[in-house]
Amino acid sequence: MNNPWDSISTPSHEFNVRLVSEKLPLNIYWGKDVKGNYLFIIQFAKEAAPNNSILPELSGIRLTVIHSTDCSRMVLMLNERANWEIFKSLCIDLAYACETITNHVEAVQAIVRRLLKWHELLKRENLHLLSNEEIKGLIGELLFLKDVLAPRFGWQQAVSFWKGPLGAPQDFAVHEVAVEVKAQSGNSKPYVHINSLEQMDAQLPFFYLVVNTLATADPEQEDALSLNSLVDSVKKELSLNDSISLEVFESLIFQVGYSRHDHYDSPLYRSVACRSYYVTEGFPRLVLSNVPQGVIKANYQISIDKCEPFHKQLPFLDQGDRT
Repeated sequence: MNNPWDSISTPSHEFNVRLVSEKLPLNIYWGKDVKGNYLFIIQFAKEAAPNNSILPELSGIRLTVIHSTDCSRMVLMLNERANWEIFKSLCIDLAYACETITNHVEAVQAIVRRLLKWHELLKRENLHLLSNEEIKGLIGELLFLKDVLAPRFGWQQAVSFWKGPLGAPQDFAVHEVAVEVKAQSGNSKPYVHINSLEQMDAQLPFFYLVVNTLATADPEQEDALSLNSLVDSVKKELSLNDSISLEVFESLIFQVGYSRHDHYDSPLYRSVACRSYYVTEGFPRLVLSNVPQGVIKANYQISIDKCEPFHKQLPFLDQGDRT
């Protein structure tokens, strides 16, 4: 991960800044103060300034709102520079939380909502290592991003379609198509695990379940992959195509609980199949509208065999694809 503060010199007074992107509706900057502290500065109209009482206290980060005659600024300062990678992930996430919002009031509201989410994330004493099931699930999502979406839409759009890390009930929103991606290990009785009543109840016009079947692989197999190697592969593609989307991707994978660790060099898998199912009337699922009144939470498993009558190609794929 590149350190955006490395290219900013420490000023003799006030602070030095560099614009994050000209494409964003707000003026947002990387910065350094006279002590060399890492800053992230978001500038907006005075009428959009949030009430200080709603701003969270972020572990390891000082957050202030400064008012001037013509605008207001939200300034985040990192307390310990050794934690710059986490700070960068937070900053990128804040910047792109408002990338399509031109109204300053609404943009700042979106930033505050994201800050509240990061408050919950950063107050954990230790970010836990992902379990094998979580590793497998993330591999399934990244394979869908890399092998299905990126070749058809380009990396920038593909990354923008990934909504699961932002708290959406489904993993991807591809225009009018919601896609939930699951990974399973090719058991004799294959199934996928559903984590909530909302997960199989999309609000978009079309909804598909995509199941990636993963087989355990040996290190000498050419197509063997680990979570680390897959993340590295995606990051390499993004670094060659779209540096901004690379930063967004790094923020997203951090939010799902991934940061590089030797633990993720195993287990090794290889993808052996990928099938899509159109979720429509009669599909085996539980949603709020079809469970007894009073049932508000559920975790359950869906048999893949019972999904086969609903096998259907994703609507945005070419006719030659088999997903």
